[in-house]
Amino acid sequence: MSLGVLKKVFPALFAVILLVSGAPSSHAGDDIAVLAKSRLSPDGTTLDLGGERIGPEGAAQLAEMEFLSKVKILLLQGNGIKYEGMLSLAKSKYLAGLKVLDLWGNMLGDEGVMALSQSPYLKDLEILKLWKNEVGEDGVDLMSRSNNFPRLKTLLLNDNLITPAAVSYLAQSRNFPELSTLSLYRNEIGDEGVVALARSKNFPNLSYLYLGQNAITDEGAVTIIQSKSFPKLKLLDLAQNRLGEATLKSAFKRNKEGKIQIITR
Repeated sequence: MSLGVLKKVFPALFAVILLVSGAPSSHAGDDIAVLAKSRLSPDGTTLDLGGERIGPEGAAQLAEMEFLSKVKILLLQGNGIKYEGMLSLAKSKYLAGLKVLDLWGNMLGDEGVMALSQSPYLKDLEILKLWKNEVGEDGVDLMSRSNNFPRLKTLLLNDNLITPAAVSYLAQSRNFPELSTLSLYRNEIGDEGVVALARSKNFPNLSYLYLGQNAITDEGAVTIIQSKSFPKLKLLDLAQNRLGEATLKSAFKRNKEGKIQIITR
C-alpha cells in the first residue's frame, strides 16, 4: 500500500508512522500556502493538515495566512510542529475564532502547552486534542492556571506524562467550567490522581471521563465510582487498570442505580 493510499484510508495510522519515523517536512516556502488552501473545506471553516509534516517552519508560515480568520476547525495531527511551531500559532491573530484544535502527536512538550495557554488569541476553544505531546506536570500546571479555556468542553490528554501531581493541578483549577469530556488514557495518574479528581468540585458539567491504563487499583477506582462530585457523569471508563472484586461490586451497584455507565475491562 502506498503512503498516499495509507494516508487517505488510515489517516491516524499515517500520522503515527510519520511521528515514529521522524520524517522531515515535505513542504517548504510557498508550498505551505498552496497546500493549506487545497486542504480547506469549501466553506472555509475547516482546515485539515493531518500528517502533512509541515514542521515548525510550516506552522510559522501558516500562522501568517489571513484566510485562517474564517477557520473554526484546525486539524494538525502528526505534523511535528514542536514548541516553535506552537508559539507561532499562538501569536496568530487570525486564529482568534478557532473552536477545535487537534494537535495530536506534535512533540509540543510543556513549553508548547505554555505557548498555547498564554496565547492572547486562542481563548475560544471548545475542543482541544493534545494526545501524545510529552505533556507533563509543568504543562498541566500552566493550563490549569490559564484563563484561556472558559468554553472548553473536550480535553484529550491521552498518552502523555501526566502524574498524580499533574492531575491535582487540574482538580484544583476552576478554569474549566464547561468541561464535559476529559480523557487521561495511558498516563501515570495512579490512585492518588484518581482520588484528587474524585474530590474535586470544579467539574460540574463533566459527563465523560476516561481513565483507562493508568495503574489504578481498587482504592482509587472505588473512590471515584462512589464520588458525588460529577452530577452529570454518564460514562466512567476505568478499563485496563489493576482492578479487583471491590471495584466490580462498586461498579455494579452504581450501574444498577442508573444514569451512569462504568467500564472496568
